[in-house]
Amino acid sequence: MDRTKKLHIAMFPWLAYGHTMPFLEVSKFLAQKGHRISYISTPKNISRLPKLPPLLSSNITFVEFSLPQVDGLPPGVESTAEVPIENVPYLKNAYDKLQGPLTEFLKNSNVNWLIHDFEPYWLPGVAAPLGINLVLFCLFNATALAFMGPPSALLGEFRKRPEEFTVVPEWIDYPCNVALKHHEIVNHIKCMDDVSDFQRMGQLIQGSQFVTTRACFEFEPDEIKLLIKLYQKPVVPVGLLPPSLPSNEDKRDDKWEATKSWLDSKGEKSVFYIALGSEVSLSEESMRQLAFGIEKSNLPFIWAVRKRPMGEGLIDNIIPPGFEERVSNRGLVLRDWAPQLRILAHSSVGGFLTHCGWSSIIEALKFGRALIVFSGASADQGLNARLLHGRKVGIEIERNEMDGSFTSDLVAKTIRQVLVEPEGEAIRANAWAMKEIFDNEELSNNYLDGFTRFIEDISFVEFSLPQIQGLPAEAESISELPIDQIPSLKKAYDKLQDPLTEFLKNSNVNWIIHDFAPYWLPRVATLLGINLVFFSTFNATSFVSMGPPSALLGDLQQRPEDFKAVPENLCNIAMKLHETVNYQQCMDDVSDFQRVGLLIEGCQVVTMRTCFEFEPDEVKLLIKVFQKPVVPVGLLPPSLQCHKTRIKEMINGCFLSHCGWSSIIGALKFGRALIVFSGASADQGLNARLLHGRKVGLEIERNETNCSFTSDLVAETIRQVMMEPKGEAIRANAWELREIFDNEELSNNCLDGFTRFIEEFAPSGCHSQV
Repeated sequence: MDRTKKLHIAMFPWLAYGHTMPFLEVSKFLAQKGHRISYISTPKNISRLPKLPPLLSSNITFVEFSLPQVDGLPPGVESTAEVPIENVPYLKNAYDKLQGPLTEFLKNSNVNWLIHDFEPYWLPGVAAPLGINLVLFCLFNATALAFMGPPSALLGEFRKRPEEFTVVPEWIDYPCNVALKHHEIVNHIKCMDDVSDFQRMGQLIQGSQFVTTRACFEFEPDEIKLLIKLYQKPVVPVGLLPPSLPSNEDKRDDKWEATKSWLDSKGEKSVFYIALGSEVSLSEESMRQLAFGIEKSNLPFIWAVRKRPMGEGLIDNIIPPGFEERVSNRGLVLRDWAPQLRILAHSSVGGFLTHCGWSSIIEALKFGRALIVFSGASADQGLNARLLHGRKVGIEIERNEMDGSFTSDLVAKTIRQVLVEPEGEAIRANAWAMKEIFDNEELSNNYLDGFTRFIEDISFVEFSLPQIQGLPAEAESISELPIDQIPSLKKAYDKLQDPLTEFLKNSNVNWIIHDFAPYWLPRVATLLGINLVFFSTFNATSFVSMGPPSALLGDLQQRPEDFKAVPENLCNIAMKLHETVNYQQCMDDVSDFQRVGLLIEGCQVVTMRTCFEFEPDEVKLLIKVFQKPVVPVGLLPPSLQCHKTRIKEMINGCFLSHCGWSSIIGALKFGRALIVFSGASADQGLNARLLHGRKVGLEIERNETNCSFTSDLVAETIRQVMMEPKGEAIRANAWELREIFDNEELSNNCLDGFTRFIEEFAPSGCHSQV
């Protein structure tokens, strides 16, 4: 997108302060970039938001919708903080009734993007007819989202009983201890209505153009990568959004002077702060045990106590009688509201007893405060508790897994362990080290910048995939099909020609960057004066093996045996018979070779996922063979911004791979030697020969005709690559390739070169647009 063109972005958070504030923070950042923001909520929720800076007020408009009244919801209630958990379903019913006024607003407002929360499952049905792009902005961290799983799990019959939520799900592919306790999932079920939170999330993930979450790669690298895999769409973290300390003029901090004076009288990191959020309601017995545990800890504390919703009102006196008098010499109780950020920032505070809301965790780790972990037992709080305990930045108070009960002695023991005991020293050090991530303003702004650029630069255009005989309903990718049904998917894909043509007629497109399948695209583009880039995700070696368009479109490669011959100028790169037979199962009436041949002939430039540093002769040969520009886009190595050093230290690690090019790039990025086991489809067999020939891997021997192999050959190859002396050269060669495959500067140079080429390309013939 032209960045001088400003977007109209609507924000639609859920009715909770922990949601409305982060949505406002993102709104303010987008408004700073000049975009027009419509922030949509109910009157009371908008009135609770802090006043906008004068420079932003012209770019942010607050749009108020009165919350419809529903049976069971007390009059005037507009947020989760005003109702007990069992009444939250009524609030969700009322929120769903905002569909009507929101739809009318969107029809008349020329909105480009709608950034929404996890609740309005009906939103994709509203936005799609209006051509509005959706972003699901989830206030949970990536760990909690990964636990919830892919849309298929959220929308299916999986995990219907509470017990199924108490184990780590099978799709988690990294070491993990995060699951819910029985009492936590039972408690959370109380706040769900007829459409469960899981169904809401599943439909919104499917219906959005991409997902953003309050997370960062520096803290959750594996979790974010898994989400991209589970969702099969972009996941663009917005960062942690750490809050800033309020200015001295903030009148809401009128309690601060007295609190500061009390804290100033205490020793460094000697005080612990207690706050259970605005929505956690404990039984009388639980409050008694918690209070007695705080008292027994014998340590100074500040306890922020808020009124709790009960029935149709609020209860104020929830602390056991006599408690405040007994602890008055070392404890301070703040009622209704406390200057939490200022308290956590004070040098006398060393720890935080928290209900594990993600916002509170971010605030605590921003100041490096060790955590006494006490799950509020709703939504993501239990998952956060396990995460903090597992990361050793806090210790969880032991509780009965079934009913959540606990004793005052365990409360006192955990507080002292985190704050003062020697066994908590590592916890305190780890929490302090987290300031580098959680209090990093530059890092936070980088994520917000990246998120902003994403919505500025990308528009998602959705075409429904036509249904054809032989293609299962709702199947839209090869990962959902066996290989023999892929021809049906290609036929359905070809039927996108008409809607794509209509879109192109009205969109003033200069370039189309396309894949190998739409062989009909040159004819469409020529008539419209649009330039084409054929972007192959194969490497150059695989392309050389396929040959020039004359070979792809001719009679040279008709029988499986024809593919066994080594093409001219290549030393050992050819397919095995079983690989060719297997690959032909996924071709339809127009073979993949015909598709590729027609697209090479019809495009202006070819690009592929490679670089001259790895395949210089192959790229040069392609330029000669294709008789047109071949401009590599680079290897596009995946990012892993955290734990990189630890991975690199595992010098002897190897990878038994099916030889997909993406997997190979991921392995060689970290210098991993390869145990080569061709997946026998597309380019995988050619990649297997390439790796074997480059001596960065060793191929498991297999029967060339039927692909059979023995366990002894598997074991022998693994041992040779991993540890035997004759595999030493393979390990060394793979390690050296990090200089190419893990070279961010090289990758960016390739992308820059490709970008400059299409920016400066001088069209010929009927292609009149650039």
